[in-house]
Amino acid sequence: MADTDTRPIHKVPNPLPLTLAGMIAAVGPQAINFGISIGGGEAYFLPNIAGRGAFGFHWLILVSLILETALVYECIKYSCCTGRSFFAATYELAPRGFWPWFWAVAAILTFGWPAWMAGAVIAAAKFSGLTTQTLFPGSTLPPQYLWSVIALVMVLVVFYFSNRTYAFLSKFFEIIMAANILLVLAITLLVAKPSDYLAVLTAYLGVNFFTEGSSGLTVLDITALYNQPGGSLMWVSFWVVAAGWGMGRYAGQVTGALAPPEQITAQELRWDSRDPGEIAKMKQWVKVGGWSLILWWALIGGLLMTYLYSVAGYAYLHDEFLRSGNIPKGVEIPLQMATIAQGVLGPTAGWLMLLVVMVTLYDAQFPFYDTFIGRTTTDAIAVTTDWGKKRPYRFYYFIVVTLAVAAGFYLVLLKEPLVVWMLVATAAVAYRSIGSLQIMLINKRRLPPEFQVSRLNRGLLWFSFVTGLGAVGYWVLTELPKRLAGG
Repeated sequence: MADTDTRPIHKVPNPLPLTLAGMIAAVGPQAINFGISIGGGEAYFLPNIAGRGAFGFHWLILVSLILETALVYECIKYSCCTGRSFFAATYELAPRGFWPWFWAVAAILTFGWPAWMAGAVIAAAKFSGLTTQTLFPGSTLPPQYLWSVIALVMVLVVFYFSNRTYAFLSKFFEIIMAANILLVLAITLLVAKPSDYLAVLTAYLGVNFFTEGSSGLTVLDITALYNQPGGSLMWVSFWVVAAGWGMGRYAGQVTGALAPPEQITAQELRWDSRDPGEIAKMKQWVKVGGWSLILWWALIGGLLMTYLYSVAGYAYLHDEFLRSGNIPKGVEIPLQMATIAQGVLGPTAGWLMLLVVMVTLYDAQFPFYDTFIGRTTTDAIAVTTDWGKKRPYRFYYFIVVTLAVAAGFYLVLLKEPLVVWMLVATAAVAYRSIGSLQIMLINKRRLPPEFQVSRLNRGLLWFSFVTGLGAVGYWVLTELPKRLAGG
């Protein structure tokens, strides 16, 4: 039978080597993934859990880490093979055209609220001593609101004036990743005792589950733990394409407003999947993607960093909890950690911890606006409308991003960040569940036989789908009514 597919056939680019140099060259997408993972959970949630010594379900972090690794690996595989994002691919699923907009709306509602930055700007005000009232005496706005304005304007400036937005994100997050690892490791090593490390290690191994169970934990706590270490889930596929992995080499980039717009395709790009040489190169790209995910995100970001933040929270806060029964809440947690670091090690350590907290919380806002909201929504426009014939992809991207950032000027004033973060973490469990099923369907239908989902990953993704919906459903049925009633 004649081949009726008229799409051009592209050559598979030569892949990166499976060496240390190759892993370093492939760090870009995972550095961004790392930066999102090491955010609200580490600054707000894990120190809170550790400070209370409520370790009965800490082992869920390891389960979550394995499930998210399986999901993101399959998304990386799809995007390498097609040069297309997971979210554009959901257009192929029934009901046709619904799912890209489901994900766009879900991303806007979930990540449009700058909960991460809300804590960062409080740390910035504390770190600098500069507040809203410094410039506008008598203002009734929160002291940290000045920093919210600066932070949000900086996001827009970076996006409008970058040559390519992904190039900025990858370099920025590579620096943030290295600094975060070194600073948190240094502070934890200086303050924590051997018994602190052992207490958290036994929690990760599940020992405490048999002695403590859910003691000291709410259903929302347990559900949020099942989202740790968090991360960007299916959104990593955008950065894989932008990094030029596999067919991403031909997909085009989002450029700043002063650079010429590039042609961005939201359709699958074709290569000769019958050529053994091309198949071998594509398999190498997938391996590079998988091992970089395991090294940079799963082992360092997901395992080491959540462990260190848990140890730090336990070392800083648990003794005070035992004495008074109180634990800091919301943004008080990172500020309290900085205060105690200052008391133990001196002013320099306190300011250093505040700086770590500020950057850790703020950096996630860049990919939230660029990718979670901007790219997801613009991909939905690209695959479900013909608007791309009138204006380039970048035009709609900047409209969406600008509106999302503008809304942040108001939204940053609302709600306690810890509560907002935990609700976002609960939503992320549901998103991981839905995405697990969808990527299995997508890869089964769209990829060559050599790239089908393995039996192991199928089992993990089905487990993710069933348990994720079950966990969120249980919380919605048993706990949400109490919260809506003010309980």
